[in-house]
Amino acid sequence: MLETMLVINFLGMILLPIIAGIYFARKLKLSWKLFLAGGLTFIASQVLHIPLVLALTPTFQSWGVAVYAVILGLLAGLFEETARYILFKFILTKSRSWNEGIYIGLGHGGMEAIILGVLAALAFVNMMVYRYVDLSTVPSIPPQQLELARQQVETYWSTPPYLAILGFVERIFAMGLHVALSVMVLYGLESKKAVWFWLAVSWHALVDALAVYLGQNISMLVLEGIVGVCAVISLLIVFWMKPKFAGIANVETQSQMEETGAGVG
Repeated sequence: MLETMLVINFLGMILLPIIAGIYFARKLKLSWKLFLAGGLTFIASQVLHIPLVLALTPTFQSWGVAVYAVILGLLAGLFEETARYILFKFILTKSRSWNEGIYIGLGHGGMEAIILGVLAALAFVNMMVYRYVDLSTVPSIPPQQLELARQQVETYWSTPPYLAILGFVERIFAMGLHVALSVMVLYGLESKKAVWFWLAVSWHALVDALAVYLGQNISMLVLEGIVGVCAVISLLIVFWMKPKFAGIANVETQSQMEETGAGVG
């Protein structure tokens, strides 16, 4: 049963974004290139983000869990929302609609899910091998780390089946968050209201900080429930913002009509 749930977990993380990308490309009548652009933006955002976090984590952790969680959340928000802003501002200069914001955000969160799914699949394969071999015969495991390796293998295969699929569930929630963040950043750029960029950074930071901090104090099921609530709020933000994009489009259309009328006169 555990093996099945682990396979569903990593296959879900890999396949769901691909299926969602194909479905929404047809439903929203958009090019898959926008989905890919969102995915590549996630990768670009991590080029400096991950090394910085790895380098500074020992220092952050010494400041306490709460401060550590807040700093991690802020860094994630700043790096990823800045990457989104650069994408919209300098690359996808004609992508300004609500639909495009959704689809690009789906690509951003989808790429994260796919990468984590691939890593989960590699971990599964390694643990399958380690489960049936004598770890003392594995050259890549130093003798001083042998006991730790045995504990890690034992812990992996003693995971309750219902917990083994939580990675997939969390990626679903995270994709909803990324859609909201992309829509917020895009609206801020289109409306020329910088506050929306900082609202996106703050919302991203808050959700990530809650996940890191509460993960030290509550069960995984409760934590995922809280993350799920954040995902629902994110989707509500997405639909709440739809009329705002329509309002901008109406204003631009009216301005163009007035300019045309003035030119004719």
